Amino acid sequence: MLLVNPAANIPIVQVSVTSDESASSHLLMGRALARLRDSNVAIIGSGFASFHNLRIMRSIMSGTSNDPKFPERNAEWNCAVTAAMTETDGKKREDQLSQWRSWANAYEMHPRGGAEHFLPLLVAAGAGEGAAKSYTDEFLGLDMYSYYWD
Repeated sequence: MLLVNPAANIPIVQVSVTSDESASSHLLMGRALARLRDSNVAIIGSGFASFHNLRIMRSIMSGTSNDPKFPERNAEWNCAVTAAMTETDGKKREDQLSQWRSWANAYEMHPRGGAEHFLPLLVAAGAGEGAAKSYTDEFLGLDMYSYYWD
């Protein structure tokens, strides 16, 4: 946050995700925090929603990846996440997100026990209203998506 505000004069409170990977508990956490938005409080979910699989990251970074189909699977995952995030109906969005572990490639993108980089997005989605907007960055030659609500 020092990059956003070098003066560091805005209080920041860190909230951790739970280890159970429960979509409903993280969406509920976001809904509980949502009312803070009315007081001009930003809810920021940091993570790496597109994928966080260290084995794959290391093989791509070292140039030893021999899986030419991974970018396709990553793109398919990103499409599923984006479809849920951009759903305008909050109930439908939460219904989609509650099934995130059943999406194609979910365990490859976020291995079992490694969802702590995806779950902050669910907290933010629970706090968000309407469809999320997104922007795309590139990391290791792959599109990486971030989502936000006004």
